[in-house]
Amino acid sequence: MIDPLITIVIATSLAILFLLAARHKLSAPLRFKAQLSAYQLVPDNLLSPVTRVLPWIEIVIALSMLFAVSRPFGGIAAALLLSAYAVAMAINLRRGRSAIDCGCGDTPQPLSSWLVLRNLILAFGALLMLVPVATRSLNMLDMLFALLFVVLCSLSYTMMEHLSRNHNLLTHKE
Repeated sequence: MIDPLITIVIATSLAILFLLAARHKLSAPLRFKAQLSAYQLVPDNLLSPVTRVLPWIEIVIALSMLFAVSRPFGGIAAALLLSAYAVAMAINLRRGRSAIDCGCGDTPQPLSSWLVLRNLILAFGALLMLVPVATRSLNMLDMLFALLFVVLCSLSYTMMEHLSRNHNLLTHKE
């Protein structure tokens, strides 16, 4: 059994992550299409439909993470999508194609083993939505802690992303 506070923090943090990812894709669809194309894994005739549909899938996953009744579905869907992203990155790294933009956000970032690992860790977190939740009532202090932990998770994720980007800029400098 997992404490409901932990479930709420993880689910909310993942929901924010998926909503930001969808926003990135919807705000710059041509750039996202180019990023997706660079992976050379989606056939050209499917690029446009995938570019249009994928952000909406991420939105559905995000929304499903916010409600207890749909959280297990959201956890499975999030884990599958994050794992698929990790596999796509790993395939291109194996091909020696690390210089392509991962498509992870607004700032271009080359593929790296860290990004593969990050997505697998996030997928594991999403799978925690399948663990039975202990029944206990949550009070206002719990909600305050949940809010603080979600902010802490978001800031930690942002910090790790910036560190990763800076590391990539330094190591890929010519």
